[in-house]
Amino acid sequence: MKKEILTLLTALFVLTGCSGKNEISQMLQPDVIYEKALVHTREAQIIRSFETKASISATLLNEVFPQRYSYEKGVFFFVGVITDMKAEEFKKRYHITLNGDEPVNIEPVTRNDDLYILMPSVTRWGKYWIVTFPPQKAKKFVIDFGIDPYGSVELAFQRPMPRR
Repeated sequence: MKKEILTLLTALFVLTGCSGKNEISQMLQPDVIYEKALVHTREAQIIRSFETKASISATLLNEVFPQRYSYEKGVFFFVGVITDMKAEEFKKRYHITLNGDEPVNIEPVTRNDDLYILMPSVTRWGKYWIVTFPPQKAKKFVIDFGIDPYGSVELAFQRPMPRR
C-alpha cells in the first residue's frame, strides 16, 4: 500500500513539474486561498441578555488578494452577518466603521460570486458584502460593527510587516 501511494505521489510530481499553472495546481489553489483567508478572518458575536443576536465575520481581502485589492485603493473586507433580524429592519439599524471612518462602498455578495465560495465562515443563513473603506496609513485596523439596540463588537486586524 505504501509503495502504491509513493508511486502515485511521484507521478503527481512528474505531472506537475515546474510549470506555472496546470490543472493540478489550479485544483489546489482554492485551498491555498481558503487558508490565507482563514488567517485574515476575525469573528465575533453580538450578545444581549445571554442570547446571541448576531454573528459577525470579516476577512481582510487586501491580504488574501493583494493584486485585486490594493491598499492604495482602499481597505477591503468580506463581511458576513447572521442575525434573526428581518433584512429591512437590519438595513436601518446596523453601522460599521474602520478606525472611525465610514465605508465608501458596500457591495452585496451573492451565492454565485467567487468570494462566496472561497471565503471561510460562509453559511446559507448569512448575508455577505464587500465593504470598502478609504485608504489607511495605520498598521492596525479596528472594525466597529453594531446593531441598534443590541450593541456592537470590535474586530481587530493588523497589516503584516514586510519581510526582509
